[in-house]
Amino acid sequence: MGRWTKVRWTEAGQITELLGWKTAEASEARSAPDDFFTRLRTAGRLQDAAYFLGQSLPRYEVVVWATDVVRELADGEDRASPALAAALEWVADPSETRRRAAYQAAADAEPESPGRIAALAAFFSGGSISPEGQAAVPAPRTSAGRLGAAAVVLAAIKSPDMTSALGWALDQGEKIAIEGAPKA
Repeated sequence: MGRWTKVRWTEAGQITELLGWKTAEASEARSAPDDFFTRLRTAGRLQDAAYFLGQSLPRYEVVVWATDVVRELADGEDRASPALAAALEWVADPSETRRRAAYQAAADAEPESPGRIAALAAFFSGGSISPEGQAAVPAPRTSAGRLGAAAVVLAAIKSPDMTSALGWALDQGEKIAIEGAPKA
């Protein structure tokens, strides 16, 4: 078993399949997720590593990772966004009311705001994505991971030093994969 105690996947291929990636060799697909992640980082594939990690983490943990990274890396305007605030409120109390509030805040946010994408990750983390009062429609199971990773990558891209920022963000996400999300 790998070091990632909070990740339920046992083989990297399970995660790469969710991402629609083809692994180069069968041995890569059978490797532990943390080993595959390390190989991505070593090869300089930091954005791929972020998406791999986002899909590896449980949904709540990926939203915690995304909101923590966005809050830390965002500039003043993005850090003060109502969408990021709504996502952080959902992390503190992952209720249905706060999940829907995160969606509304995301709808009102700038399209390319990392906070908006983090709020969407919170919304797509569970529960129905259909409007209230309509038949329940579950979110696609890959949505929260993809959106959480996208928020992380976008926050890093918008920072002064993308490579350093993304490396730091990956370290934070790996810490969650090993230890779990810190208590709010």
